[in-house]
Amino acid sequence: MRFLILCLATLGKYGPKGFPNQFLRVIFSLSLAVGVTSNAQESSSSELEGDKLSTVDYLRKELKSSQNLVWIGHTVPDTDSVSGSLLAAFIYGGKPGTPSKVNPETRFAIDQCGADEPKIIEDFSGKTVGLVDFNQSTQLPSGIDPDSIVAIIDHHAIGGSPINIPNVISIEIRPWGSTATILTDHARMFDIELPTYLACMGLAAVLSDTVNLTSPTTTEYDRAYVQMLAKRAGIDDIDKFAERMLMAKSDLGGFSARDIILLDYKDFEFGGKEVGIGVAETLMAQPLINRRYELKSAMGEIKKEKGIDHLIFAIVDTRENRSYMLWSDDQDKAVVISAFGDHVVDDMVVAEGMISRKRQIGPAIQRVLEK
Repeated sequence: MRFLILCLATLGKYGPKGFPNQFLRVIFSLSLAVGVTSNAQESSSSELEGDKLSTVDYLRKELKSSQNLVWIGHTVPDTDSVSGSLLAAFIYGGKPGTPSKVNPETRFAIDQCGADEPKIIEDFSGKTVGLVDFNQSTQLPSGIDPDSIVAIIDHHAIGGSPINIPNVISIEIRPWGSTATILTDHARMFDIELPTYLACMGLAAVLSDTVNLTSPTTTEYDRAYVQMLAKRAGIDDIDKFAERMLMAKSDLGGFSARDIILLDYKDFEFGGKEVGIGVAETLMAQPLINRRYELKSAMGEIKKEKGIDHLIFAIVDTRENRSYMLWSDDQDKAVVISAFGDHVVDDMVVAEGMISRKRQIGPAIQRVLEK
C-alpha cells in the first residue's frame, strides 16, 4: 500500500503533461482496493507525503533483494506480457521469462528491436515470482506457487478468480491500455533511461494491446508514452511500425486451426462458469473466415479437452473494426447471440465495433453469464 500511494501521489509530477486529474483519482481508488504490503509497517498518509521518492525506492530495494526473482506473464504469452517481463526485470531486478513460446507478432518485435528473447521457464521451484499483465488464477502458469508471488503489475480488471497472494509486496493495477505503459511510467518515475531495444519492445507492446491506439482501452497515458518510446527507439513512422506488427500477427497461413485458437487465448471464470476466449487480430480476416468450420471443429476438441463450460473465438478484423464470433455447439451459440446480437452471417455472428477482448468481448460474455 505504501508504494502504491506514493506512486500515485507522484503521477502529477512524473506523468504526461495535461493528463486529467479525475483519471488519477480512478487509478488511486482502484489501487487502494488491491494494494497490499507484506512484512512492512503501514505508515500514515501524512508521513508518506514528506518522503515520497525514498519510499518508492523502498519497493525497488525490496524486490531487488528477492531471491531468484523472475518476471513472467500469463500462460499464453503476447507482446505486452513478454515486453512487461523485460521491462520489469530491467527496472526491479531479476530475470525475464515466458511460460511458453512467443507468437509471430512478438517474434517480429524481438527481431526488429534487437532484444534477447526471454527464456521459457517451466520449473519455478526455489524462485520468487513477479507477475505482469494478468491477475487471474485461470491464467497462472502451472508450477507457480502463489506463496512465491511477490508482485503483480497489470492493467486488467480484477475478475472472478483473482490469485491468492499471501506474501505479495505490491499489487499495482491501473486501467491503462497496456502493462508496458505502466512500466514505462515506473521507469520515468525512477529517472531510468530505457535502452533503445527496450523502448522499442515497450512501444510494440503498447501498439499491440491498443491496436495502434484505436482500441477503446487506449488512454492519454498510452498516447503520450508511445511518442516518448518511439523517440527513444528511433522509430519515426509509428503507424508503419504498427502495421508491420499487425501483418506479422495476421500471417497465420502456416498454423493449424488448433494453434490459431490457442495463439491468443485466455481462461476466465464468469458467473461460476469456466470460459475460454480466443482472439485472432488480423488485417486479413477473409483467410480465417474461409477456415471457420475447421476452426469450429478445433474449438470443440479444445473445449472437451479443457473441460470448460464455454469456448468463444473472435476473428478480429482490425481493418474494418469488427469481429466475427465463432462457437462450436448450440450452447455457446446461445451465449454469443445473447452477448453480441443475432446478426448471423455464414454461421458467425458479426459484431460491429467490437475489437477489444478486455473492454468489449469479455465483458459482453460476462454480463450474459452473470445474469
